[in-house]
Amino acid sequence: MGKIVINGGKRLFGSVCIHGAKNAVLPVMAASLMNEGVTVIRGCPDIADVRAMCGILNHLHCKTDFKKGCLVIDTSMAEYEEIKAEDTKQLRASSVLMGPVLARFGKVRLAYPGGCSIGSRPLDIHLHALKCLGASWSVSEDFIEMETTGLHPSEITLRFPSVGATENALMAAAAQCGTTVLYNAAKEPEIESLCAYLEKCGAVITGAGTECIRVRGKGVLQSAEFFAKPDRIVAGTYMAAVAACGGSVYLQGVTPSLCRGFLDVFTGMGMDIRMEGEAMLVQMYHRPVNLHKICTGAYPDFPTDMQSMVLSVASVGEGTLILKEQIFENRFKTVPWLKKMGADITLSGDSVLVKGVETLKGSEVYGEDLRGTAALITAGLAAQETTVIHDADYILRGYMDLCENLKGLGAEIEWENS
Repeated sequence: MGKIVINGGKRLFGSVCIHGAKNAVLPVMAASLMNEGVTVIRGCPDIADVRAMCGILNHLHCKTDFKKGCLVIDTSMAEYEEIKAEDTKQLRASSVLMGPVLARFGKVRLAYPGGCSIGSRPLDIHLHALKCLGASWSVSEDFIEMETTGLHPSEITLRFPSVGATENALMAAAAQCGTTVLYNAAKEPEIESLCAYLEKCGAVITGAGTECIRVRGKGVLQSAEFFAKPDRIVAGTYMAAVAACGGSVYLQGVTPSLCRGFLDVFTGMGMDIRMEGEAMLVQMYHRPVNLHKICTGAYPDFPTDMQSMVLSVASVGEGTLILKEQIFENRFKTVPWLKKMGADITLSGDSVLVKGVETLKGSEVYGEDLRGTAALITAGLAAQETTVIHDADYILRGYMDLCENLKGLGAEIEWENS
């Protein structure tokens, strides 16, 4: 795996364009299976997760062409194949294939998703939703198998507003004639993006972005084009870097509404944020001020994907912070590495107590998941002397040109192949 070398302590200045949202693109790629035609995704990020999903679609005899941010997917000749375990194990989002593959082919056998080991992602919510739509299923130690003699509209209540389960239910429902009602649905912007795509394909959807979504499917979906909005977590990552290091950076294409759930955290820590033209300007010229307590939660609450980065910012903040993780139990893998860099963090169950220190010291650390690696980059940028992040390939799953973009903002950062 690659490694990242950072000489920290530099403030960041300049402008960066935020690429399309990974968590919006991947479900649309999966949903393309159902229209039996051509889907065009513009603003598509060239990241490892997108390439992995392309590989799975190619395995199912789809054609994919990816050039300069435009991904064209032709699913007209798709055929059922059992998806290889090695493919699903490198892609945590592979679970969103269950609904579309089942709707297209009437069956699916899928190894448990892989990707980052940030905690359990309960698939029983997905299975319940698809069972309500007419699927039967069985599970073993390694695989999930589902089949149906015909899906049908239904009323579905999710026990938790799972993003993936909401996506699977929406996609499977859109391919059926009749109306499905989904209660306690996830409300993330990525859900709204998927609904917009499915509407372009012919479905009629109301309530996207609320806890109750109605889907009137047409049975046969049509070809459509999708434009990915900027990735809110990528935008939040650059905000965290500025908060930790100081400086002034324009985030191109980003609006405050896109950053709902964590914008108030950064403003509460002292960051100045305002719109200037088509960009959001973020500025920080003093140490961040730690908030009393932050809890992760389902949208629109503070997102678990931002937790690790904010933990790095709090490590160099004034005062103390209690950070409680309520979504994934293994989100605190960065804690030992931050402590090695001099952070004062006490871990207790699902919470950490952070007592901010004036400076971190560069050290040799290891990436263990996507957002945790981004958090170590944030810490390394703020630290004195040199930080080396080993096993840094995780960052390629969700970020395009992160090191080069940070270098363009004034950071001393290099990617090195091991």
